[in-house]
Amino acid sequence: MESSLCEKPERHASRRLSDHVVLEGQKQKVHSLVDKVYARKNLKLAWERVRANQGASGVDKVTIEAFEACLDANLERLHRELRENTYQPQAVRRLEIPKRGAPGKTRPLGIPSVYDRVCQQALVNRLEPIFEAVFDPSSFGYRKGRKTADALTKIWRELEAGSEWIVDADLKDFLDHASYCTLAYEVGLKRSA
Repeated sequence: MESSLCEKPERHASRRLSDHVVLEGQKQKVHSLVDKVYARKNLKLAWERVRANQGASGVDKVTIEAFEACLDANLERLHRELRENTYQPQAVRRLEIPKRGAPGKTRPLGIPSVYDRVCQQALVNRLEPIFEAVFDPSSFGYRKGRKTADALTKIWRELEAGSEWIVDADLKDFLDHASYCTLAYEVGLKRSA
């Protein structure tokens, strides 16, 4: 019996974007998604999800309550900026928060403004249903409805099935420390003079 070091990705779903877009119960030909992102109905849904999550204010110090006080104007401004391609995200407020399970250690946390969170959620509303269908089943990071416990269960199943290698890779700051020459060689690029 041959041992496999990695799981071969499953490809059952089409990789064409237009095959995954369903609007109002019917598949649609799609040449652009941006108009679906800035649709007023989608921005309103994005706002409702951001409001439900609550959260702190960003660098602009605008709270959920303050954003809601001028909701129509805020959503109209976001609609216009996205439609006219003039939207500019704000800087993210950085906080150091305690690292769970590591007393005395912290990790950075970035808090976008409420305005930017509404924009981000509007993108998620349109992109997640499309791309979730083509993600590999063994991918667990930052996916709705998947958590660390699910990844651990998958690992135990692989071990029980006879897998000998489990690799956990964290690519944080990888490109800051990798040799350009090595990367260029690996991907077959020639270094320009």
